[in-house]
Amino acid sequence: MEVRTLAAASVLDVNGAPSLLGEHWRRHPAVAVWLRHYGCIFCREQAAEMRAIAGDIESLGAELVFVGNGSPAQARDFQAQFAPGSIVLTDPDLRTYRLIGAHHGLLKTLGPRVWRSGVRALSRGARQTRVKGHPFQQGGVLVLVPGDRAVYSYISGEAGDHPPVTAVVEALRGAVSRPVPQSA
Repeated sequence: MEVRTLAAASVLDVNGAPSLLGEHWRRHPAVAVWLRHYGCIFCREQAAEMRAIAGDIESLGAELVFVGNGSPAQARDFQAQFAPGSIVLTDPDLRTYRLIGAHHGLLKTLGPRVWRSGVRALSRGARQTRVKGHPFQQGGVLVLVPGDRAVYSYISGEAGDHPPVTAVVEALRGAVSRPVPQSA
């Protein structure tokens, strides 16, 4: 994955204003979470998991960023309900999803492991609503640092496949404790 190209990708904020994705890790690290879509049961579960470690992320000088692929209004609703205090962006053209190598397809969205993940998400209080974005898109999590480097990358194999939050925090902690000089 070419992080410089990812940094130059344009996304929209919850008000529909365009910005470059890399602005979120230009001066400090960021934990970026690519969601399947804003109505996804697994994305709501993952938002809760990530919000539970938001204090750790912030204490390490980083920010938590969610990237979805629905409309700005859907991103705004997701932010209000599931990610208050976090940055929520949208990429309706899926360009950043392609750049991170996220999977897409019906077989990645349905299947026995996905059903098990659905039971897990339901037991944690997450609920599915109507599709608010691309239904067969999968996501991922990256820890990105100044200098356009990814120090951690987890691409979901199928719906409901999330990285352990401890691994995300440890990758961030490692990047913060071993800073690499930025290029000019």
